[in-house]
Amino acid sequence: MVWLITYNLLNATGAYGVTQSPGQVPSGVKLDRQVVRAKLSGLASSLTIKGTDLALSLVKDPELGLVKADEWLVDCRHGFVIQPENGRARRIPPTGILIESMSGILSLNEHRFREKLVIYPKEVLAAAAQGRNTTQACLVVNHLQVENYLESVVNGEFNSQWAEAAVEAQVIAARTYAVYQMQEMRKNKASLYDVESTQKDQVYLGMDRADFKGSQIVAKTKGIILIDPRSKTPKPIKAFYHAACGGNTILPQEVWGNAFAGFSKKVRCPFCVTAPSYHWEYRLSFNEMEEKLHSALLSDPHLFFYWPKEYTQHFNEWILMSVKTVATAHASDPRVQDFVFEFAHQDHFKRRLMTKMNAYQVRNWLDATKLKSTLFTLSQQGRSVIFEGKGSGHGVGMCQWGAKKMGEKGYSRENILSFYYPGVKTNRIW
Repeated sequence: MVWLITYNLLNATGAYGVTQSPGQVPSGVKLDRQVVRAKLSGLASSLTIKGTDLALSLVKDPELGLVKADEWLVDCRHGFVIQPENGRARRIPPTGILIESMSGILSLNEHRFREKLVIYPKEVLAAAAQGRNTTQACLVVNHLQVENYLESVVNGEFNSQWAEAAVEAQVIAARTYAVYQMQEMRKNKASLYDVESTQKDQVYLGMDRADFKGSQIVAKTKGIILIDPRSKTPKPIKAFYHAACGGNTILPQEVWGNAFAGFSKKVRCPFCVTAPSYHWEYRLSFNEMEEKLHSALLSDPHLFFYWPKEYTQHFNEWILMSVKTVATAHASDPRVQDFVFEFAHQDHFKRRLMTKMNAYQVRNWLDATKLKSTLFTLSQQGRSVIFEGKGSGHGVGMCQWGAKKMGEKGYSRENILSFYYPGVKTNRIW
């Protein structure tokens, strides 16, 4: 079995060419219950990994061909990992390579991470993306202890300098979310990661965002999670949280269509009224909206199923005529549930198409940093729409700005957690 090859053999497949379906590649790294797998995002097609005695091995067989170096280069475009000191290259098999730091710390493109990086070729990333457009980057997953992971999440998702009780509550929520994802994702043996490093799960940026205060609070709350007391065995809830609720939280089923254990009622929140995003406005022209819709659909062809074929097959033949919304019936919380788009054919103006889409999905398409929540009213002015809204994020679970203010007012972490997750209990699992 030949593993070492020269870098100029770009078309070689060898024993480790991609010969199996990338979607069926099982994770070969042994995991324990305190190790989280974080998928890293925003990576380039060329990676530089540095450290002291970085051990490179095959995920499928960590004892086979173990090689150590202080630097490794990864060419994701062609699927090779290169050892600069001697110019030797190794093809990345679909089962992945493992680069582990003997000192516990390594850097990836000048950003520091802990413990292990598992790298899969771009074909596996494409399979994981399920048809969405991807760059030439590899799939890179950081395997590390949950407590180390949380030290970065503190300042990725909130701020270690907030009132200590608020930070403790948010660390417990973040740990709970991570443990829930770990348990759910590992039900499928082919899954390669537990959480994404973006707001889709929790913002994780490696050691660059960790600080002493955050690390202290993580250690103080070590192993504590939120559980559903109705379960016979301690099971974590999916502890959602968001930046600011705008006065009321919302139930998961009103956002994603699915109920989750631990969320039985909404919470009226008087604490986030001073949040910078409590009131906001966003103006968007019809032309800009059309461009954003086209871009979203092209990036994920799976969404075509929800749109009329006449539209997805010929974007440019249809003109956006009106945008309407469908809100929840709850008078005190008029969050938008759906967008309704009406299009006219450019050559046959009386020919119309109507389509309805979930507001949470559309919000991400139209720019979630500006259309900050689904708690808004919409008005149409000529060929533009104006959104006037409150709050930031999906509105489920803990309101982070509200927790911050509760901490400043002297509430304990238990007060904060029981307020935003009513009926849920804490439990130490390690």
